[in-house]
Amino acid sequence: MKKLIALLLTIALLMGLAIAPASAESKGKILWLSNLNSGIQYEFYVAYWKMIAENLGYTFDVVYGDMSNDPAGNLKQVKNAYTSDVKGIIISMDGGVVNIMDEYPDLWVVGFFSDMDSVFEENGPSHDVMNREKFLGNMGDNYISGKALGEAYAQEVIARGYKKVATCIFPVFAYPKHTVADASFRAAIAAYNETAAEPIEIVGDAEVLAFQPLSDSYFLEQGRDELECIIGFCAGTTFIYPKMVEAKAMGFCREDLQLITGGFDNDPDLLADCGDDKNIVSLTIQGVESAIWPIAMLDAAISGAMYKDYPGKERMDSSIYIINSSEKFRTMIEKSPLGPTLDLSKAQAQWDDMKNYFTSVNPDASYADLTKYCQSFTVEGYMK
Repeated sequence: MKKLIALLLTIALLMGLAIAPASAESKGKILWLSNLNSGIQYEFYVAYWKMIAENLGYTFDVVYGDMSNDPAGNLKQVKNAYTSDVKGIIISMDGGVVNIMDEYPDLWVVGFFSDMDSVFEENGPSHDVMNREKFLGNMGDNYISGKALGEAYAQEVIARGYKKVATCIFPVFAYPKHTVADASFRAAIAAYNETAAEPIEIVGDAEVLAFQPLSDSYFLEQGRDELECIIGFCAGTTFIYPKMVEAKAMGFCREDLQLITGGFDNDPDLLADCGDDKNIVSLTIQGVESAIWPIAMLDAAISGAMYKDYPGKERMDSSIYIINSSEKFRTMIEKSPLGPTLDLSKAQAQWDDMKNYFTSVNPDASYADLTKYCQSFTVEGYMK
């Protein structure tokens, strides 16, 4: 009996030694250089990437980028978070990407939730990144093209019949796409006005919000007390909406003034004020399940199993949620993961839905199919 027990203990010990390395094995760590530090979209990306990373065998951590997108500041933040097991980084801020890749030449880098103009524009300060093998490309924050964004907002204004509008943007150093979008919006409205029975007036130049709310004096300036709609190319739910509501309460603007903008906030009071007859009538945001794309690209590179049809680094639109009706707002509140409480189980893509788009899971996965999938998510997808 003693010999049998000893034999069993020996077998158990050997099995433990054999199993231990596999159970402790990790493919490394993935970082996210984030341009967000709060909000429901931020919460979703962190939770979603952690879930995907865990299924793939990685750990995941967040690095908070420099608020002004300063290259030295972003590099410092990455250096503070870097450990020897870091294999790849998702970057949502392009300031310092050259510095980061110089500092960590073996690090795989992919862009997400950013235009990455400094990289992709021929004369951009970070254009050298295009010559580096470790940079895998970029999926933007909804429309890559500011022209397309401006035209989309112009069509929304025309469809809703507004006749007096104004625009707001973030500073060009941080969001050059906004300046392009504003110009495109104005061009589209001008083209409409050529044949319109009632032309649309755009009051003044775009108001540049330096990451601060609309000023208290905004509606006191000529013509703005009669605005029917403000178009916020910036995050209008945060920087325009509160001041707009305040101005209404004080009688500084029309009672029926409305807002078309981007961004999303799951604050219950704000969501209750979204809809056809509410203060916020349209929101355009990135389809959050697009977050599959950057981590799939990193996994393919880290695993040494790059997509056979990968054409090389490129940038593209993400999925786009256009939330422009009361029904769609209700859908986002009740059926999406971005409701009052984060709920990943409501995401349009769960692990079993997405796993075969990863080459480490399915060697026959294609880049074309991955990209098409990650651009396919819509608000209507939650309404099925």
